[in-house]
Amino acid sequence: MSITNKHSIPKGKVTETAEELYENSPCGYVSFLTDGTIYNINRTLLSWLNSTKEEIIYVKKFPDLFKIGGQIFFETHFFPLIRMQGFIQEINFDIVKKDRSSFPGLINVNEIPAKGKNPLTYRATIFDITDRKKYEKELMAAKKKAEEDSHAKAEFLSTISHEIRTPLHAILGIGNLLSKTHLNEDQKEYARILLLSSENLLGLVNNLLDLSKIEAEKVELEKRDFNIKNMVKMLQQTFRVKAAEKNIDLLVEMDENVPQELSGDPIKLSQILTNLIGNAIKFTKKGSVSIIIEHLETGSNESLFGFKVCDTGMGIPQDKLEAIFQEFSQASYDVNLEYGGTGLGLTISQKLLHLHKSEMKVQSIEGQGSEFSFEIWYEVNENYSCPKDKKISTEDRKILESSRVLVVDDNPANIYITAQFLNDWKLENESAKSGFEAIEMLRKKDFDLILLDLHMPKLNGYKTAKEIRALKLKKQPILIALSASERGEINYKLKKAGFQDHVPKPFQPEKLLEMLVHYLHNPDHQEMKKYPLTNLESVEEMVDEKEIQAVKNTSQPQLGQSPSFNVSKFVKMSNHNALYLDKFIKSTLDALVTYEQEFLDAVKANSTEMLGDLIHKSTMSMFYIQADNLSKLMEEVRILIEKDVTATEILQKKSKACTAEFKKIIEGLKKLKAGEILAILD
Repeated sequence: MSITNKHSIPKGKVTETAEELYENSPCGYVSFLTDGTIYNINRTLLSWLNSTKEEIIYVKKFPDLFKIGGQIFFETHFFPLIRMQGFIQEINFDIVKKDRSSFPGLINVNEIPAKGKNPLTYRATIFDITDRKKYEKELMAAKKKAEEDSHAKAEFLSTISHEIRTPLHAILGIGNLLSKTHLNEDQKEYARILLLSSENLLGLVNNLLDLSKIEAEKVELEKRDFNIKNMVKMLQQTFRVKAAEKNIDLLVEMDENVPQELSGDPIKLSQILTNLIGNAIKFTKKGSVSIIIEHLETGSNESLFGFKVCDTGMGIPQDKLEAIFQEFSQASYDVNLEYGGTGLGLTISQKLLHLHKSEMKVQSIEGQGSEFSFEIWYEVNENYSCPKDKKISTEDRKILESSRVLVVDDNPANIYITAQFLNDWKLENESAKSGFEAIEMLRKKDFDLILLDLHMPKLNGYKTAKEIRALKLKKQPILIALSASERGEINYKLKKAGFQDHVPKPFQPEKLLEMLVHYLHNPDHQEMKKYPLTNLESVEEMVDEKEIQAVKNTSQPQLGQSPSFNVSKFVKMSNHNALYLDKFIKSTLDALVTYEQEFLDAVKANSTEMLGDLIHKSTMSMFYIQADNLSKLMEEVRILIEKDVTATEILQKKSKACTAEFKKIIEGLKKLKAGEILAILD
């Protein structure tokens, strides 16, 4: 095989005409008039369509190349925009071939101004993006799989953490009770080690839960007032003992111009600083750990604060600085063996800072120490008042001694531990091992307060609470939930079931005592107020019998107008073109038939998610035919199902009214004739 030298080809002998470039371009070209009539098309697009010029030119209009949805969009949005600005770029349409199959096309259109005898026209370029769509689909599938894997990981971490909390509750409880008994020196040391190990394990479980919630995007920033100096003082007191045990100094440096009263999320700030201070003390054998807070900048409504935690510890190798922020990662294997830990603290801190739109920075010299720093904007609160600590008074003690508490838990160890604390506080108590047993006891005896475990077999805590609220008792008891879940995760379900508050497992005895005193002592919580959805009066008010009757009695639609719908928007969109008006009506009719069946399926399944999806995707159809009453009815049915009002006549009535409205609109659309409507209007 010989290769011809490029210089041997005489210049000017190889030519391509503009027509050849146009006809064989890698993209499709089509030119059309102001009414959409196609007057030119290139060979490339014809091959994609499997058509001939005779079948297209002056026979079809540009919108005829699209599916019905694309035709509607072209007439209502696409073409009006071209007329306004003279061009439009990269809009995706499904292009229909001769055999009615289709391919995805990316379309650009430019206006060709009138010149001489040539009228105003438009030229479109069409790119076949089948491969691009395929790759996009694969990318979306990969993204979905990654999200599912992340969600599965978060669910796994959350489940494991919750399972660990149950036995940990017993271990911590026994450790606390044991430490208060008469012990010899060896036994005191054993109890101290037991409590310390339990608290470390609790810290690990909390970290796992925090990580799973952050990755599941269930963590949000809160806004509350707090005193930054008090927070730092508490942190210093918390870590002073650990620092003293290692004979290192724990120092605090705070600018004089740092205001005391701020507004933001103190819990997450405290969590970040706790992780950094704990790590600094852990990895420092001599010298000091310093907490530095600076007022960096003042904005219109907020101030920027800088936080640093510095140590004189072992430092971090330069090639490991990025790795320390990865999950379950530490600077080295030796570090893990010597110091232990999970490597989650910095990961969680970094993710919490991302919620603040900030980032952790680290500087370190191996063998000399490290500096972790970050910046956060906070509002300065001029009207802050420091909350007073709750104290247990003599009067509170009398309330405790005159009250009766029921502990409901299927775990005997949990019942035993909780009962021991209640006995120490001279609080009369009894126990039940199931929701069924608790309900039977309430029928025979009154209780002031019930500590109710949420995760019990057969009749869980939520169902038990609803059963208790349905009982006709002389006095409804205060309901406190016991659960390994954080309150934020289950707050809505707690309110719905009628709980007043929630105690996370494992609980600190002091926190439980404070909560018991608060609710037993406060008369406002002694009376059964209005619990969400235990009384259906507010829901029954949603029923308007006159409205339902009006739906049944509405007259048949005439000329596209009725109390149920109106196609005047379609008349305007079609520019009084009977062909397009007919397409609009038929397309909407087909959609309404599908929506009706999806509505019936959603009601049968009692699914708010299915109804929510239906309401979302039917919004434009309802808007165009002005079916406001149908939209309202579907939303009311969704609310009723969401509020668990599934076994009452109200849901049935509202569902029937909604179905009747669907049928009325569908029958009305079937009777409409585009030509008759336009003839009368004209």
